[in-house]
Amino acid sequence: EVTDYIKKGENEILVKVDGRESSNIPPFGFVIDYLTYTGIYRDVFLIKKNKSYIEDVFVTTPTLSSLKAEYTVDGDKDYTILYQLMDGGKVLEKGEVQGSTLSLSSLSVSPWSPSSPKLYTLRSTLVANGKEMDTKEVEFGFRTIETRGKDLYLNGERIFLQGLNRHQAWPYIGYAASERMQREDARILKYELGCNIVRTSHYPQSQYFISECDRIGLLVFTEIPGWQHIGDEEWKERAVDNTRDMVLQYRNHPAVIIWGVRINESQDDDDFYKKTNDMARSLDPTRPTSGVRYLENSSLLEDIYSYNDFSHSGKNPGVKEKEKVTKHKDKPLLISEANGHMFPTKAYDSWERRQDQALRHATVLNDAKKDNNHIGAIQWCMTDYATHRDFGSGDRICYHGVMDSFRNPKDAAYFWGSQQEKGQVIHVSSSMDIGDYNGGIRGKVWIFTNADSVDVYKNNKKITTLSSSPYSALSHGPIPFSDTIGNLLETEEGFPKKKADIIKECLNAAVEYGFQNLPKKYLLKLAYIMVRYKMSFKDGVRLFEKYVSGWGGKGEEWKFQGIWNNKEGKSVTLSHSSSLHLEVKTSTTVLYEGNGYDETLVRIRVLDENDNLLPYAQLPLSIEVSGAIENAGFDLMTLEGGMGGVIVKTKGVVGKGTLSIKSLLGTEEIEFEVKNHEEKQ
Repeated sequence: EVTDYIKKGENEILVKVDGRESSNIPPFGFVIDYLTYTGIYRDVFLIKKNKSYIEDVFVTTPTLSSLKAEYTVDGDKDYTILYQLMDGGKVLEKGEVQGSTLSLSSLSVSPWSPSSPKLYTLRSTLVANGKEMDTKEVEFGFRTIETRGKDLYLNGERIFLQGLNRHQAWPYIGYAASERMQREDARILKYELGCNIVRTSHYPQSQYFISECDRIGLLVFTEIPGWQHIGDEEWKERAVDNTRDMVLQYRNHPAVIIWGVRINESQDDDDFYKKTNDMARSLDPTRPTSGVRYLENSSLLEDIYSYNDFSHSGKNPGVKEKEKVTKHKDKPLLISEANGHMFPTKAYDSWERRQDQALRHATVLNDAKKDNNHIGAIQWCMTDYATHRDFGSGDRICYHGVMDSFRNPKDAAYFWGSQQEKGQVIHVSSSMDIGDYNGGIRGKVWIFTNADSVDVYKNNKKITTLSSSPYSALSHGPIPFSDTIGNLLETEEGFPKKKADIIKECLNAAVEYGFQNLPKKYLLKLAYIMVRYKMSFKDGVRLFEKYVSGWGGKGEEWKFQGIWNNKEGKSVTLSHSSSLHLEVKTSTTVLYEGNGYDETLVRIRVLDENDNLLPYAQLPLSIEVSGAIENAGFDLMTLEGGMGGVIVKTKGVVGKGTLSIKSLLGTEEIEFEVKNHEEKQ
């Protein structure tokens, strides 16, 4: 409130930023595993109001057809509030509020849900002394959220949460991302990664991000700032204040369904956490509370027991049994983190490691869904992010993401994307190049897809159709592929089916175990083949080289054709690359200047002629910009794992701008147009 300091004429407001870590301000006091950038990294507003104004409107929907709004007014005590319930530009209801509470029921409205995120607006006008003093609009959705026993219900229906954690960080700019970049992350989580929820680890995030979650139907678990450490009484008071601020700022967002009122991974402190729970519930009794812990059998003051389950090692079950995690069997259990630091994966790691990361995410999600004792699994995490020397790799990056920091997908991103019903996703975890595998033995390759089935072709000859997945609880579990022979022994060699089947079984066993380590039963079958069909060892080697290893041939071409609703859709073709090109993608070529700067992320990948990523292509790039844009990063960069990116930013002028990306593969250009903010629809 600066009214008393404003003088007639020109005024200047100076903002001093103290970016030092203070031991009595959360999350500081000990150590945290991410960077907390200093400075002003969100938009700042100077708001002009009359002496009487609407300070706050809190909208709740007790049922899917009723509304309750509570008003807080500053100024005159004698006032009237006129309201309009809006569906876009259409007025559904209007009238006058009696007192400070508005209640409407039996409304003809549609519910808000992840599949149908319908939003409405409550427009409220304050009238005092016969004059309109203020108008405030609140966007909201008709939806209910509640726990019943060990389950979570959205709009009266049981829901399973599957999603990822998010840090609001980008290369070069840290947290200082524009509205567009914030909204784009929500879109990526929903439509590219197939999530129905995001956890805003470990702090409340941009209103633009949360508003986009409202708009597209992405659920949110948000929490107060902190990481493991609980400080002194002054520190705790600030954390309680943070709880109040979080709830007041975000409680009209229908996407927000859980308040995180514990310090992430902290020890129990019942007196402290009673205060944070009480604060959240007093300001918003409509949402459940939770708090993220790594403790088993922790004290539970919240409505949901959230647990970071890092028990999966790749070969054991994906989740711990509920009775080993919490004694509160009648309360919901949510996995709030999994994988992440347990299996950091770089974009340029081996095929096996990138595949293994994806399978670990699949196993955790599958097993959490299968046991019927978890309400969801929110795994770690969306993207790689910058950290400090104690937590990252040598370059101080946490490679925990299913995407790199430029939002380019790793294999695990395709697994997540395959869990959605809309769109067509198909990705093969291997290049099928035998040179990437020990002894040229590929072993089991995995296909991440939401297709009903996948037809596999080798050199244009169909060898098999795949549809079965061991991940039975998932709608679209990863599909294993190890039979590179199919029916070719019958069609190409003319073998009768019985002979072909037993030879194929032995050859595929050699793929899985290697000839030197074949189990005894396969050695006996090989002996049977040699006697029964009078085949020599040389004959077996020939068949192995022709149908399995591919050594000495002219190269193989593999095609994985996805089938949706009995129709061919997207496919993947894998062969020895003969030409490369840069894929340069941006979400927009129109930026707006005038109400703060605008930015967009340009994602870059090196692809072959079949549009497959080449993770060994660590190409240097030269970045040049001209006109009304600038590059937020460096003029020179090197792709990692065949991937990278550029952040294009406006610079205070309107007009045309050009981004040029130069490499050994040639030059790619994108033309941008920067417009005045007033032109934005």
